Amino acid sequence: MSLYSDADAFGLYTYYVAVKQHFTSDYDFFKYGGKLRLKQTSFDTRKDKFFFYKLTKKEDAKKRILANLLHNPKVWIGDIADSEKCEQVYTDWLTRQQRLRYSFKSDLSELDDDFDTEFKVVGGQHPHVLKLYLQKRIGIETLVILDDLLGCFKYWDKKVRDNIVYPNINNSVSNYRPFLYEESFELDKFKKILLDKYENIL
Repeated sequence: MSLYSDADAFGLYTYYVAVKQHFTSDYDFFKYGGKLRLKQTSFDTRKDKFFFYKLTKKEDAKKRILANLLHNPKVWIGDIADSEKCEQVYTDWLTRQQRLRYSFKSDLSELDDDFDTEFKVVGGQHPHVLKLYLQKRIGIETLVILDDLLGCFKYWDKKVRDNIVYPNINNSVSNYRPFLYEESFELDKFKKILLDKYENIL
């Protein structure tokens, strides 16, 4: 293989490990610029290195890795490189990114017109909007945007009693936020969409 392919594959390996650690540990991808103390020589001895070389041949390899680690932080690199399921995860994620305002508006259509019905915590249970997320009826991007506009997770932190599923959602939203905002992102446009549905809440 060429030196370029070696460097590119090692770069994808570093990115994969850094993003995985960002979603599963205290490591902050953005604080450290995605840098880790990884060695090319260690990479060269890995049995799965072939899949990183294979990914170098695919368009948007880093985005494929991000989309799948967001979906499942334990996903195997071989599946990202080869499986139809991971390809679909990437395709679905990419569609949401390319049509983010439309996706946000579409997700809001899943919500009841009564604001309190969707966001209020009753008896320590998940608010309805989180149930919609768990049912895959709204995307994580919508939760990030809603939290940035409403600060809803600060309220839910105090009210939701679940200490298993809810913390995982909260961590996923918090960890994904800076990746979402890497792209050109105008929050005011999403604010207008939200106010079209719920007047006088901001």
